[in-house]
Amino acid sequence: MAPPEATGRAPLKRPAKSIREFCESYGISRATFANWRKDGVGPACTQVVPRGRVLITQESEDQWKRAHTAIAATISAAE
Repeated sequence: MAPPEATGRAPLKRPAKSIREFCESYGISRATFANWRKDGVGPACTQVVPRGRVLITQESEDQWKRAHTAIAATISAAE
């Protein structure tokens, strides 16, 4: 299959990331991620099957990112 650049099509997005992939993309540790989930500030996670892998959908990540970008902007404006 030709690469997206050759066909002019946008590359397909992966529908979900593992916790490891999420942590690597944001430069955080798994312990930080676990604390965020415990505190209710992490992205929503989906478990595909009972006792299976926990995944973060692209939609969930985008929602989390929008919410936390807005919070960061509010805090910066208040300072």
